[in-house]
Amino acid sequence: MKNGLTSAALLALAALTASAAPVVSEIPLLPGELWWGGGGGDGQNQPYGTADSKRVNLRTHGNTSAPLLVSSCGRYVWSEKPFGYVFKGGKLVLDSDAEKIVPVSAGRTLKDAYLAAAKAHFRFDGRTPPDVFFSLPQWNNWIEIFLHGMDQKVADDYTAELAKSGFPCGVYMMDGGWMSHQGSYEFYARDFPDPKGLFDRINAQGWTPLIWTAHFVSPDSREYKKLRYHQKLNGLDYLAYRKQPGSHAAAVVRWWSGVSAIYDLTKPEANAFYVKTLKDFAAAYGIKGFKFDAGDPAFFAEDCRFHDAAAEPVDYTRLYAEMAAREFPYHEIRVSWKCGGLPLVTRLGDRAHAWTGGRGQDTVVPQIIAAGLVGCPYSLADMVGGGLETSFVGREVDEKLFVRSAALQSLMPMMQFSPAPWRHLSPEGVKLCRSFADLHVAFAPYILETARHAARTGEPIVRSMEYEFPHQGFNRPMQQFMLGSRWLVAPVVTPDDAKIVELPAGRWRDDLGEVHVGPKVLQLKDVPLSRLPHYEAI
Repeated sequence: MKNGLTSAALLALAALTASAAPVVSEIPLLPGELWWGGGGGDGQNQPYGTADSKRVNLRTHGNTSAPLLVSSCGRYVWSEKPFGYVFKGGKLVLDSDAEKIVPVSAGRTLKDAYLAAAKAHFRFDGRTPPDVFFSLPQWNNWIEIFLHGMDQKVADDYTAELAKSGFPCGVYMMDGGWMSHQGSYEFYARDFPDPKGLFDRINAQGWTPLIWTAHFVSPDSREYKKLRYHQKLNGLDYLAYRKQPGSHAAAVVRWWSGVSAIYDLTKPEANAFYVKTLKDFAAAYGIKGFKFDAGDPAFFAEDCRFHDAAAEPVDYTRLYAEMAAREFPYHEIRVSWKCGGLPLVTRLGDRAHAWTGGRGQDTVVPQIIAAGLVGCPYSLADMVGGGLETSFVGREVDEKLFVRSAALQSLMPMMQFSPAPWRHLSPEGVKLCRSFADLHVAFAPYILETARHAARTGEPIVRSMEYEFPHQGFNRPMQQFMLGSRWLVAPVVTPDDAKIVELPAGRWRDDLGEVHVGPKVLQLKDVPLSRLPHYEAI
């Protein structure tokens, strides 16, 4: 699950992006104009335009990304190819290896810009991920198997404790560490003596089981030899090659768990073989789908050449995500490129168990908003309390942070637990997390309604205040959002228990039953852990 990049990969990225002379486009900003989109993983720095920004390179940016930026003044920029962008000196500066990029004027508002771009470039077709992703909290055993051992006893204990806890569960994910080696699709027998029994017990609870996978193949393995040599005898080599011209050696890429070859998903036969391998494995164990990890374009930039000679690293990323959405309705994916409109369950990159920082809890709202504004509304805020495993090593769980994280996710499209509340929190903390899980279930009909609306119209589920209330003073970074058009959600994301809530014009009923008339600013102090401030438009 850890998703850092190696120094070699980063150097390869620099070489890749320096290899072609870019076409530079400079777009002067309009008065008060701010922008969202592009690299969804950079959402914490959005909206852009109030000051000079760092450069974002969409050729290599991970997480949920698209060649689209949308503005609060109704303009957008789009390119079929990836570009780099920076806001500097009152201008949006774009560099492309393919074309000069010009803005499209689509109206006056952020909503006008986004909907016009969606209609022109990534139409939604009415499909959503299965209802269970939205209607019930998900559970992923990653943090517990990392802390206590990647074996069947730990997984079985987690399953049994969850069943006894009274927490609701829809999708249950078995995370990484179960394979005997990458690409084997066999459980490591010593640590998983009865994997079929493990999934039988998960299915018996009525949960939907998913399991971790990625597109890697260990180079010293039977599977590698079969994919590299046996298939090649029939004229079909299913692995990507090294970049060296004329080389037919398989590429070996560096990632967080080692070095591996990769399926060449640009080759239709390899793509189909990979899908069949996954489906045969899932059927054998009663597994409904997969958590598709990796897919980062940086891995393929290092030393990969594909069957499709025109394919860039981002094209592989897109094919990986498209395969997940097309072949496996029950899925989750962390990295996507230009996938607007697909019924794709996307997950933010690993959040740290921390209030602030590049992966802190304060990055969740802006990154979910950014994902929606590149056409990916079905997004998951990683795991309650954080999913970056190293941030749990050698430290106590911050109960306040954990509970506030549960509150934050309870009124988002999806909610996912991993660290077991009953193992890390006081009885009162467990009770509070259970109450927020129940709140998510209570809101499920409305969340499903907004998901189906998104599938018909492309509108985000989680919306920035500027999107829903244009030109009313919300054109700036904010730690509150609209869930659809009806609910304003204002999570507490700081340890001081304080929250400033800015209500637009209209009548709003809060979670305590009090009615407020906006526009109005509420200064909340000492917000109890049991409360997630949220306001219904009435």
